[in-house]
Amino acid sequence: MTVDTQVNEETGSLLAELTDIYPLLQSEAEDSERLRRPTPVVQDALRDSGVFKLMVPAELGGLEASPLQILEVIEKLSHADASLGWLVRALTSETATAAAYLSDEAVPELFADDTYPLVAGQSTAFTGRAVREGGGYRVSGVWKFAPGVSMATHLNLAVTVEGTGERLVCLVPRTAMRISDNWDMLGLRATASLDYRAEEVRVEDKYVFGIGPENARRGRCMSRVSPALLAGLHQAAWSQGVARRMLDELRDLTRRKDPSESSPVTSDEFFAEFARHFSHVRGTMALLRETWRDNESTLATGAQLNDEQETMSRLACSLATRTALEISQLVHRFAGAQVMRNGTLQRFFRDSHAGSQHRGSSHIVTQKCGRMLSGTLPAGSHWGFFDLVIPDPASVGVRGIGPSASSGAGKGVGATGKE
Repeated sequence: MTVDTQVNEETGSLLAELTDIYPLLQSEAEDSERLRRPTPVVQDALRDSGVFKLMVPAELGGLEASPLQILEVIEKLSHADASLGWLVRALTSETATAAAYLSDEAVPELFADDTYPLVAGQSTAFTGRAVREGGGYRVSGVWKFAPGVSMATHLNLAVTVEGTGERLVCLVPRTAMRISDNWDMLGLRATASLDYRAEEVRVEDKYVFGIGPENARRGRCMSRVSPALLAGLHQAAWSQGVARRMLDELRDLTRRKDPSESSPVTSDEFFAEFARHFSHVRGTMALLRETWRDNESTLATGAQLNDEQETMSRLACSLATRTALEISQLVHRFAGAQVMRNGTLQRFFRDSHAGSQHRGSSHIVTQKCGRMLSGTLPAGSHWGFFDLVIPDPASVGVRGIGPSASSGAGKGVGATGKE
C-alpha cells in the first residue's frame, strides 16, 4: 500500500468518525459555549477520533493530510460547531508545526509510542523576546488569542532574539506559562482563546526552531507551504462550514413556516437571496478546490508555488470569509426573532463575525490580491508573511504574474517577513 493510499484511507476513516460524533458535537455546542471551552465529553470524542493528527507528518504517526483533505475535515467540523472548528484548526496546525520543525533530539521525547503532544499558541505572532543563554534561550513575553489553550499540553512561543532580530519559535510545556482566563468575547466563545505569559522561561536549543518551509525537517508537500497560506486554508475551510450551516438553518426555518403566515423567510425576496448566497458558497468551494488542487500538483513536483498561486490562495480565503459574512447578514435580515434569541442561528451569526477578524482574510487582502493580479506593481513584488513586499521606488519595470514572474526580494511595505 502506498503512503498516499494509506493517508486517503485514514482520512476517510477520520471523516466517517466525525460523521458518527456529529450529533454529539451539535448537542454539546451550547454547553461548550457556556464553559468557554469544549465540554469534557467533546474533548474525549475529538481525541479519540484522531483529528489532532490531521497534519502531523506520517513518519511520526500522523495523517499528513493533503490540503484538499484538510479543507474537507475542517469544513465538516465547522458545520457542526463554528467554535469547535476554529479550535481544531488551531490545535492541528500548531501541533503539526512542532512536529515538522522540532529538532531530531526533541521529537523522540514528544512523539513516541503512538503518543503526541497537543500544541496551542502563536507560532506567527512574534510578540515575545528571547535572550541567548548557554545552550538555549531565556524567553519572556505575552501572546494573545490562542485557541485551545485549555486542552493543550504545550504552547508555541514566537519570539524575536535580542541583538540579532532573528525570529524563532520555542515549544514549552503549558505548565511553564501563566495563563490568563480572560476569554469573554462576542463570538467563538467555546474556543478558550486565552492569553498567556512567559517570565524568564528557560528553553533548551532542541525545543527552538525557525519557522518557514526552508526550516522544515519532516513532512512532504505541506512542509513547503508557508504558515500564512496554511492559516488561509484553515480560515477558508472554517468559513465554508459556517456559511453552509447558516444556510442549512435558514432552509430548516423556512420549511417550518406556513406560507400563508407571510413570514420573511417565505417571501420571494428571501428565496432569491437564498439562491444567490447558495451559489456563492458552492462557487467559493469550487474555487478553493481548484486553487488547492493546482497547488498540490505543483508541490508534488518539489517546486514552490508561484506568485499567481499564492495570490489565488489568499484571494480564495478572503472570498470564503466574505461569503460567510454576507450570509450572516442574510440571517439577520430575514430570520427575525430566531437570530435575536439565544440559539444555533445566533451562535453562528456571532461566530461568523468573530472569525472574520483573522488578519489573513480581511478586505485589505482582497485589495492586495487585486494589485498583484492587475500586473501594475513593480517587478520583484511578492508576498511576505501576510503582506505584500514591494521593492524600493528606485526599482524599475512592472511585474508579470505566473510561473515565470519575478520573486526577488525587495524592501517590504508593511512586510512581516519573507515566506
